[in-house]
Amino acid sequence: MPITIQEIKEHYDQFGLHDMSTMPTAEYQQALADGALFWIDHHDFVRSTLSGEIFATNKEQLEVMIEHLKEYLSKMTSSPEL
Repeated sequence: MPITIQEIKEHYDQFGLHDMSTMPTAEYQQALADGALFWIDHHDFVRSTLSGEIFATNKEQLEVMIEHLKEYLSKMTSSPEL
């Protein structure tokens, strides 16, 4: 079943994720630490907090995902420290 707009809103409310483009870096860091975007389950799988989708099932997959995300660094514009 697809995630509804209401479920997304409730998730954002739960974790205070209203406008990430203006969120201070320290607040974003805390949201990550609180599991707002992803978490590791009892099988050591990295999952989306909102959907439960599995992103990585082992360290090798997680390392590949991190390397992939690092590629985005050169594609994104810098923003001022908030």
